Amino acid sequence: EHAAQTTQRASGFCGDGRCEPPETAETCMADCPGVTTHAMCGEEPHSDPGGYAVMWGASHIKASAAECCDACKAHAEDPKNSERPCNSWVFCHTLPYCWALDTGHVHAFGECWLKHQTDPTNPLYGQRGKFTDEFRKTHANAHKTGLMPDGTPRNLSVPTHVPWTGGIMGAVVDLSIKWETGLDGMRSSAGESEVLWRARESHKTG
Repeated sequence: EHAAQTTQRASGFCGDGRCEPPETAETCMADCPGVTTHAMCGEEPHSDPGGYAVMWGASHIKASAAECCDACKAHAEDPKNSERPCNSWVFCHTLPYCWALDTGHVHAFGECWLKHQTDPTNPLYGQRGKFTDEFRKTHANAHKTGLMPDGTPRNLSVPTHVPWTGGIMGAVVDLSIKWETGLDGMRSSAGESEVLWRARESHKTG
């Protein structure tokens, strides 16, 4: 019996915060894909950091979150971007599309949004962690009208967790703290709360 319990602990379970085989993003969104980037990227799985869009994600496709983070780093190091260097990035890692609150767009896998936050020590977020049941129920039909890019009817359901991953460059993330996004904002297991930041991104001009 003791051996069986030890094996069960070693093998883990969906929701333990570790993405381990046989878990995948399709079978355990709570844990997967987990952090896949270098520590400097400040990645927080299931998060949608805000900020001024210095690179429009819909036309900026990368193969992985790591590539997206690298693009943010390169943008920040380019002297021509000194006015608004990238310090916040968001990557769509869900196939084939990522659910989002902006119903006028369809966000495809690989979208890499590069952003600039005025105060990265107090970052803004649009969504974090798990969606509450009330949130999922209220927004259940947000992406159930219109057509997908391939011409098929749009039928995206609200997932259990934020289908994006992102980070604040250089931030240290405590992954033991769990976030939840509801209709009135975001709350953490540590007692923190944040209001919903609604993205008003625009192309960088000038």
